[in-house]
Amino acid sequence: MSSNSPQKPLPHLAGMDGLRAVAILAVVLFHIWPSALPGGFTGVDVFLVLSGFLITRLILDDIRADRFSLKEFYLRRIQRLLPNLTVTILVVLLIWRCFFMPSTAMQPAWHALWTLFNLSNFYNWLQLGGYWGTDAAQAPFTHFWSLGVEEQFYLLFPGCLLLLIRIQAKRLRTWLAVVALISFAGYLYGTRAAPTATFYLLPTRAWEFLIGAILAAHGSPGGLLRLHRHLQNPKATEAFGWIGLALIFSGYVFIHENRQSSGLLLLAPTLGTALVILSVVNAETRLSRLLSLRPFAGIGKLSYSLYLWHWPLITFGKLQAEYYGQPPLTGATLGAAAGVLLSWIAYKTVEQPFRRRAPGRDWRLAVITTAVGITALVCGVLAIRPPAADPHHRFDPIVSYFLHFDSAKSSTLDLARDARFSDVEFPPHPPRAVEAWRTGGIIHRYGGGQPQVVVFGSSHALMYSKLIDDLCRERHLSVAFLGAGKGKSAFFETLPSTNFPTKKEAEAFNEARRNALREWRPAVLFIIDRWEMHAASPAEFDGKLRAFLRETTPWTGRVVFVAQVPVAEQGDAINLREFINWHWDRSPENRGPRLAINSKEPHRRQLVATAEAATLDFKNLEVLRADRLFHQPDGSLRYAEGRRFFYGDDDHLTQAGAEEAGPLFKNALREINTPPPAPR
Repeated sequence: MSSNSPQKPLPHLAGMDGLRAVAILAVVLFHIWPSALPGGFTGVDVFLVLSGFLITRLILDDIRADRFSLKEFYLRRIQRLLPNLTVTILVVLLIWRCFFMPSTAMQPAWHALWTLFNLSNFYNWLQLGGYWGTDAAQAPFTHFWSLGVEEQFYLLFPGCLLLLIRIQAKRLRTWLAVVALISFAGYLYGTRAAPTATFYLLPTRAWEFLIGAILAAHGSPGGLLRLHRHLQNPKATEAFGWIGLALIFSGYVFIHENRQSSGLLLLAPTLGTALVILSVVNAETRLSRLLSLRPFAGIGKLSYSLYLWHWPLITFGKLQAEYYGQPPLTGATLGAAAGVLLSWIAYKTVEQPFRRRAPGRDWRLAVITTAVGITALVCGVLAIRPPAADPHHRFDPIVSYFLHFDSAKSSTLDLARDARFSDVEFPPHPPRAVEAWRTGGIIHRYGGGQPQVVVFGSSHALMYSKLIDDLCRERHLSVAFLGAGKGKSAFFETLPSTNFPTKKEAEAFNEARRNALREWRPAVLFIIDRWEMHAASPAEFDGKLRAFLRETTPWTGRVVFVAQVPVAEQGDAINLREFINWHWDRSPENRGPRLAINSKEPHRRQLVATAEAATLDFKNLEVLRADRLFHQPDGSLRYAEGRRFFYGDDDHLTQAGAEEAGPLFKNALREINTPPPAPR
């Protein structure tokens, strides 16, 4: 890879700045108004290909000139990325702390800590879930996932490239292509098998960087690609550029979030970016001159700063618009405008001064190091120390016995670390097997014999389990709990969940529950779930319910279907007690706010009606209408009564809330006869 001729410094390609503008404008428009440019999020994929090209071009040029240094490479990355990033984090945390409830700064603070360690994509994957989910949509640093992927590539790629050049220089492009194909194959498989991990993680994103790297690794200094002789034809080069731009825009228009499983569609913007790069490196093409115009080049130079700042301010604008009853699009637009202004200020006052190579570099690096340390300290304080949710003690202490009755792995989780439950007491549960379902679940033989009452369901079953257990103790009825938190359906479904990550494990859990019913023949089987999560339509739900009932009703005296309680509109990202108190303190009437029920309430009512209709065909099916207890006459949510607070988060009841349904559950146990004591 060395050259005997003197190496000239790489020229700045203004057209590349213009290509950055094409990418960032699409991302910003998508975040403001997703339906206007449904595939605008693929602007990030354009960035990844472009990043792979520019970094490889720079490294190869330094190697040819015998001036490459890993230390120097990483110091440049630090100067380029960290100053603006730390300022963004600190300003956004300050905004969240001042304008929202104190605990709302906890999630972004944790996210920022992961970001400082180049793990923001792992945070999204493990904590926020899918990119289009509610949690991700309301988190101010969701977009940092791409920074994590990029920084991990920067960390690994230079050393690997150096090693390849030393031992396989003649096959460099071949090895890059092989790794790219393996990564792309993993991406195609992962979009179906594990879409969230595939979206966020480097192994299934590396192929995009490597498309750019392969371009840079071909041919002459500066990484110009020579595929065939006709590419040296100006007309062909011009045509490739416009075809590439059309492919990029086709991705912006035709790729939708619900079509990501196709996988191959992402080749349009990525290969289109490669074709545009081919055209832009030739500064004589019309496309290169167009992208080099000052407006495009200026936006491109601002792109990193704009990427950092736009999403937090858009999110802030939407949340403020919701609070004041304004359209979300209005809030998003105003937030984006504020993001543009702040990004320009940060670019001029932070990013540019700290990335220059003028004298005083040691001082600048010392300032950056100090800023990162201060940012990490601020994040740690905000993330670890939850504020008091009920500082005025308006409500009785909140207690939850979820973990006492979870027969699966999630019984080991510390829910108190979640800001939603920071004020909830989780009494320690008695020692038991982590996966108690393998041995029949959590069984309390109050009647001395086999369980007469069995409970199936998800975390919604866990919230009633203490109540059911107390009632069974009073009646001397043996009871078994085979509920599992973290999204496992009460039905015999084999969809993977947190506790059962594979279809095989999910089926093993189902078979254990079937065997328990066959053996015990209980008098009552309670099925309790967040039913709206398991069916998109009443017809689909009816099919699942009836299939379950056909299998289980021959083994049980009665099946009691417990209607799902209403869900608060605020979502599951906040602590409801804190939310109530925060609004209460700002209320002129000095009272708690009215809480709306979320928009899925009509769907929930349809599912209850479907279950009630099934009682005509299944005579031992009974519907327990616990949902009615938590509706106010005006249609709002009944979340408290006096000092008793009924909701742990947006959809789970506290123990006080569960006890509101005590008479209903007691009635459901009415016909069970207590067995006589076993002879001694």
